[in-house]
Amino acid sequence: MRTAIISDLHLGATTGEDVARDPEIRRALLDEIAGAERLVLLGDAIELREQPLPIALERARPFFEEVGEAIGDGEVMLVPGNHDHRFAEPLLERINAGGQGALGLARTEPAADGPAATIAGWLGGARLTVSYPGVWVRDDVYATHGHYMDCHMTLPRLECLATATVMRIFGSIPDRAKPADYEKVLQPIYGFTHGMAQAGLAQRAHRPSERAWRAISGRRRPRGRIRDAALRATVGAGVPATIWALNRTLRSDFEPILTAEAITRSGIAAATETCRRLGLVGVDVITGHTHRPGPLDGEAEWVLDGGGRLHNTGSWTFASAFHHPGTPPGPYWPGTVTWVEESGPPRRVRLLTGRSREEMRAAVARSAASAALA
Repeated sequence: MRTAIISDLHLGATTGEDVARDPEIRRALLDEIAGAERLVLLGDAIELREQPLPIALERARPFFEEVGEAIGDGEVMLVPGNHDHRFAEPLLERINAGGQGALGLARTEPAADGPAATIAGWLGGARLTVSYPGVWVRDDVYATHGHYMDCHMTLPRLECLATATVMRIFGSIPDRAKPADYEKVLQPIYGFTHGMAQAGLAQRAHRPSERAWRAISGRRRPRGRIRDAALRATVGAGVPATIWALNRTLRSDFEPILTAEAITRSGIAAATETCRRLGLVGVDVITGHTHRPGPLDGEAEWVLDGGGRLHNTGSWTFASAFHHPGTPPGPYWPGTVTWVEESGPPRRVRLLTGRSREEMRAAVARSAASAALA
């Protein structure tokens, strides 16, 4: 089955960084996937951590209505991630209630209840299914959002710190793990963040990971050389000591580095470790989550244990902190579609590399303005 895979749309983000909500950019995506027999939304399709669920769904509605038109009577498969874990909850609740068997690597069900059923109604003739924590796209190709890798990442993101805290209290992931082992660690964290959003307590201003990125890398708006230099010196000196203290407390191995290279390195290593523990050997594994597509042209293959290969299908979000003015598209540039055909390796198409930073920022501004008016 000819399958198109996209990840990390984050539709409904209050920042406007969800560029697929922009009609012009969305048209480029829809034109690309029009020939797909199946579309896999590989996690974080809708941003459910910033606004109550009804608001987020309504903001995402035009996208799903147009997807339905684009693929006709094809299949749309929703694979929940960490930001839209709510879509997996009905399935997990049935399993936890007993009589449904173990979760396994891929449990697929029709979108019969919960918010997924609402989306199914917007897709017209297209069929919507929910598969969690991943899906076998082919016998030799497995796709999952990749949020389980947070249990192994060395990057000091807040969610990774929360994961390390839970594991410090209740125990780490076994060396030979099952999806249920990861869910026991992550599900309480996702429940808390989802509850914060439903209560109206989650605000985009509380994005400390991005603020730290800007401070450490110097990617701030000009505010004066002395002031910026002092800020970077203060943060740069404080972060290693803070991470050292956290590692000592949590018995973890976080690195005091927040560069693009560190994010890439940590993500690949964590995904590789996750695949090893889950027993994904000798297959191609496709993830999203880190927003970094790859391997890109000119990069070596990301090899997994047992001869498999790792692929990342990137994101559809544009965060200015990752892109310098006047520079060509970097590795975190959004707009990737991954194709899986009947045979051959997964193939990535980057649709937005021809657009300038100014065009992307303008799309973000339009989406943010639209969200503010909604």
